[in-house]
Amino acid sequence: MSFQIEIDHVNEKNRSVQDLPKNKVPGFVRADPDLDKIRRKAEENSEYENLVVIGNGGSVTSFRAYLYAFMPETDLNVRIVTTPEPDFLNRVSSEMRPENTIVMPISKSGETVTVIESLLYFLKREYDVFGITSDNDGALKQILEKTGSDWIEHLDVGGRFSGATETALVPAAFAGIDIREIREGAEEMYEKLSPQNNYNPALNVASAFYDAEKQGFEQIFTGFYSTRLFGFKPLFVQLMHETVCKEGEGQTVFGDLGPEFQHHTNQRIFGGEQDVLPVFFRTDTNEREHIEISHEFEGIDLGGRELSELDGMELKESVKSEYQGVKDALDDQDAPNITFNLTKLSHRAAGETVAFLQYVAVYSAWLRDVNPFDQPDVEKSKKKGFEARF
Repeated sequence: MSFQIEIDHVNEKNRSVQDLPKNKVPGFVRADPDLDKIRRKAEENSEYENLVVIGNGGSVTSFRAYLYAFMPETDLNVRIVTTPEPDFLNRVSSEMRPENTIVMPISKSGETVTVIESLLYFLKREYDVFGITSDNDGALKQILEKTGSDWIEHLDVGGRFSGATETALVPAAFAGIDIREIREGAEEMYEKLSPQNNYNPALNVASAFYDAEKQGFEQIFTGFYSTRLFGFKPLFVQLMHETVCKEGEGQTVFGDLGPEFQHHTNQRIFGGEQDVLPVFFRTDTNEREHIEISHEFEGIDLGGRELSELDGMELKESVKSEYQGVKDALDDQDAPNITFNLTKLSHRAAGETVAFLQYVAVYSAWLRDVNPFDQPDVEKSKKKGFEARF
């Protein structure tokens, strides 16, 4: 496993692991994407310099996590479009011209109206298109066929659980990310976290969340001490909200990038109502970069220490020290906190992480006896938003 989990000040004796009945392996675990076909389609479209991915929710949250993690290594310039706002679409089209850009709309149902609207914007400007949608009579499939655009099938997996399937792997492959390693990492993690195992790390974290909630910690704050891991925040928020928050159950999940959040949200965590469980995401795999103090800065005082004492320090140690300061302050108060430390930032580790977060959400739902795989209130608002257009 490419990460370590540290759970502090959550009562281990009261963990709810033992209360969870045996459940079947979720359907998304059994999904079997055709990696060879995906890679072949990516190679057939390798002449493009830019990729515009259009989607909402689970259609893009897992891909965004991969993109942020491996952005320095991608072959294409990538933009993710989640809104039909004309100001934003105009900025994207001004940066990415039709002659060297491919547009990728993603919708399982093929009926997501904001995806269709954004796609029509780019079709109006004669962009090439490659789609991902179900093999049904949805509007997206019909548009793709009428325009002669190529497409690949969206497997019958809920969007938020589709991070190891075509939904995320196709745009990742187009961008030049190693999808085979991602898929293998996810498969290994799925096996480790199976409901058939009485104890596993995802169930342990879900149990900590649940017991913290029963102690009054109804909010989870996710502090990300890595820009490359920050893409996992929207995925984790979606997984927890859409999977767990039903029938009056579940915690609110929010977050920000550290150490920036320390300059505002620490006041909320330490000085506000004591209902926030901090969950930190960090890694020691940052690039090596040392601080250099020139002679002209010698003798400058910095908070009672000499600035020159920073000379030679690695910047990644600076980031770690900021995290450690917050954690130590929480520990001094016996306040609950959890740390997710990625020990290896690799494609395999990214697949492991997506699978881990998926299972944390599923176990969190099962512990609260709610259905992990529906989202009734999301569908209600979608319908009303659609009707408001006409």
